[in-house]
Amino acid sequence: MSISNFRLRIADFKRAIRNWILRPSVRAKIMGIVLALVLLLGFVITWEARASMTASLLARLDERAISIARDLAAHATDYILINNTYALHELLTDSLRNNTDLRYAFILDPYRRVLVHSFDEGFPRGLAEQNPVATAARANVVVLTSDEGAIHDVAVPIFDGRAGFARVGLTEHSARAAVDELTRQMLLTTFAVSLLGVGAAYLLTLILTRPIRALVDVTHAVARGDLMQRMPPWGDDEIGQLSTAFNRMTSELDAAQRAMLRRQRELEALNAVANAVNAPAPLAETLERSLRALLDTLDLPAGWIFLLDGEKIQMTTWLGLPRDLGEREVATALHGCPCTIALTDKQSIVVAPLPERCPLRDGTLANASAIASHVTVPILAHATVLGVLGIASADAHAFSAAEVKLLEAIGQQLGVAIENARLWDDLREKERVRGQLLEKVIGAQEEERKRIARELHDDTGQAITSLMVGLRVAGEAGETESRARLNDLREIAAQTLESVKRLARELRPALLDDLGLSAALERYIANYRANFGLNTDLQMTGFRNGDRVSPQVELALYRIIQEALTNIAKHARAQNVSIVVERKTRAVIAIIEDDGRGFDARAVLDLSPEESGLGLHGMRERAELHCEEAVFADEAIPALQIRIDQVGDCFAHLPWRERKCQGKPLAMTWAE
Repeated sequence: MSISNFRLRIADFKRAIRNWILRPSVRAKIMGIVLALVLLLGFVITWEARASMTASLLARLDERAISIARDLAAHATDYILINNTYALHELLTDSLRNNTDLRYAFILDPYRRVLVHSFDEGFPRGLAEQNPVATAARANVVVLTSDEGAIHDVAVPIFDGRAGFARVGLTEHSARAAVDELTRQMLLTTFAVSLLGVGAAYLLTLILTRPIRALVDVTHAVARGDLMQRMPPWGDDEIGQLSTAFNRMTSELDAAQRAMLRRQRELEALNAVANAVNAPAPLAETLERSLRALLDTLDLPAGWIFLLDGEKIQMTTWLGLPRDLGEREVATALHGCPCTIALTDKQSIVVAPLPERCPLRDGTLANASAIASHVTVPILAHATVLGVLGIASADAHAFSAAEVKLLEAIGQQLGVAIENARLWDDLREKERVRGQLLEKVIGAQEEERKRIARELHDDTGQAITSLMVGLRVAGEAGETESRARLNDLREIAAQTLESVKRLARELRPALLDDLGLSAALERYIANYRANFGLNTDLQMTGFRNGDRVSPQVELALYRIIQEALTNIAKHARAQNVSIVVERKTRAVIAIIEDDGRGFDARAVLDLSPEESGLGLHGMRERAELHCEEAVFADEAIPALQIRIDQVGDCFAHLPWRERKCQGKPLAMTWAE
């Protein structure tokens, strides 16, 4: 057999022994251990007590034998000296009668010949020689083996051996009987103690295994998913500590499971709302689908969404409740209701119980149950309240702090969706307006080309024709007439050149490219005063030491101011016009004011370009276009800020309206 096979067999043997030991139940193990220990301890104590008592009784037996032998020798001395054999025999008989365990006694003379003995059937052969004793010795003990068992033979010299020797033999029957009786009693005690130990072990195992069995049952219940099971209270011992630790563990598992289920529920709600929000649909349909998904996921009966439109409240979605309740809420604009905290303080509020003035007190849910509580959550986007989300329930304790946090997260999600939807609507509207403006611009360009063509044909073309005819006539005429004719032609050529320069300036001012915005505007304002007779004032600030902005911004500002001044000349009926152009670090602000009649700028901007014309729309598009170019190109192009104040009649100044263009400012201020 190889060493590896031997090791495998040893390992299998150890495994079998371990399985055999571990197979019985805890009760059997404890009872077996207690019984084995009690029996082992009883047997060991019995064996030790038996050995100790046997040695002690045999030592006492030897001492007693010596005492009997010496007493016999002392009494026999006189009888031996007077040779009174009868008295010696009577002495032996009395000794046997007084000592029940004395088996025999005899006396030897100095020559070790038997004088008297107590044997009825004759003196045994060789017994006298078995225990020789020296004359100077006190006594000598020898254990002899006989048919009756061990005999403790004691020899004592009489008168130092000169008178003879006395010998007695004592059996071990009484000592052995006493030891056997003690052994029997100890064995009976051991068995009694074993029974008591087994009983105590049974009670102990009953005490131990009952909580263990209960723990096993509770463990099986927990394994099946019932985390509400608890161990019954036990003592303060290790089992009680185990029960307490197990109950704490199940409580923590229950709390963890509840938190996990709550988190799963929250994720399901967020996912359902996200799926509803991301689906392509109009805003009202998106909000209704989102609210329905939220109610279905959280198993809630009713809800609503109100959106803010300026100072007004619009009911966008109303589910699970009579619609007239929502209309009453809109009619009151939430005034007098605690729900206004969601609008004013941007904080969620749980209303339970419902106040008397709450319209929801009169409503019932789909299952005909009354509304016991509701929560109102602000719909936020960039810290701006866009509306409120409301959820109602028949349970007064339905909305915990975790539920409110979930609804707040959904409110923010809805706010982002609403803002994105509105931005997409604005973008689509802007694209539509931009397309219309592009068509208008193309049409205007064609009209401008026609006008230029007409002017070139009517003015410049005719002037050049006149020059050609005049040159031919001058060539045919005399010297004096030719000189007069050439002077007329020079005048015609000068007028033609001035007309071409004027046309070029209108198309693209050369000063704007050569000297910058300040020079171009000053030239244009001078011509504007001459052409329209208006008192026009121009102030340029922030343009020092020939500093210029980008050509794109200069052209946009020039065209915007040109368009504004043209509109003033055509429509404002003004006498005084003021233009202020201020350059800042990241912006150029143009302010154009006049004392003519005003107009509703917001109303004009809300109209389509077909209805209102290109004026204000073109200005706004130019400004926003250059802001977007600055952002997307990441160049140091200042954003344009345009403020047009048409002051006149009874129109009041409006506050600034700021917009953000990907983090860079684009402020367009319109005043009515």
